[in-house]
Amino acid sequence: MKKTYKKILFDLDNTLVDDDENRKYAIKQILLERNESVTNEKLQSFIDLDNQFWKDRAEGRIKDPYVFKQKEERSRWVRAQRFIKFFENVSFEEAVEINNKYINLLGNHIVPMKNSKEILEYLYNKGYEMYIVTNSPSKVVNDKLDKINGQKYIKIVFSSDEAGCMKPNDDFFEKFFNKIGTTKTDDMIIIGDELEKDVWGGIQNGIDSCWLNIKKDKNNSDLKPNYEINDLIELKRFL
Repeated sequence: MKKTYKKILFDLDNTLVDDDENRKYAIKQILLERNESVTNEKLQSFIDLDNQFWKDRAEGRIKDPYVFKQKEERSRWVRAQRFIKFFENVSFEEAVEINNKYINLLGNHIVPMKNSKEILEYLYNKGYEMYIVTNSPSKVVNDKLDKINGQKYIKIVFSSDEAGCMKPNDDFFEKFFNKIGTTKTDDMIIIGDELEKDVWGGIQNGIDSCWLNIKKDKNNSDLKPNYEINDLIELKRFL
């Protein structure tokens, strides 16, 4: 029997917009400004470092220093750490400046994921309530949604900056539920590209999940999504 959903929770990066291309563009501009060499290998090394950093962060291996009381201060500290690791010889203050430039650059080159615009329009016309649940910096979320014409389709945007923590942290979802005014999850489904953040976040909070597996990777984890798709347009099969 086909399950009836009402609320769709979309991840943003590498689900609706191509975050890899977005990040490569931004770090390339930073490297050029610093008169450093730019190679495909160097750009990919940043993506790999960034991916591992946020994976470690989501799994609790990178913790905020208690000295920071405000979530804005904690966010600034966390985001600066990637550039301290990548450039190796920069101070914390310089890393903060690099991060600020990097975030601004993210808004300059936004590439929609294949069929993202079409599927949002389709789901909106079907009457679904759509939400964004993202670890992306809140500063660039609106720019990304503008690029895919998402503003008119998305009911509420909720980011890790607002939550003060990241998916799949239970607090992230608890604060999201508070924002939308319900903890009823049996009519929700979360759609995203990361098993460890999107699917696991759904499983922990009683939300059905759909894994967007564009690269057709093998799932070697114990995390089992309710659905797996290789293209957003495949959502039409069950939504």
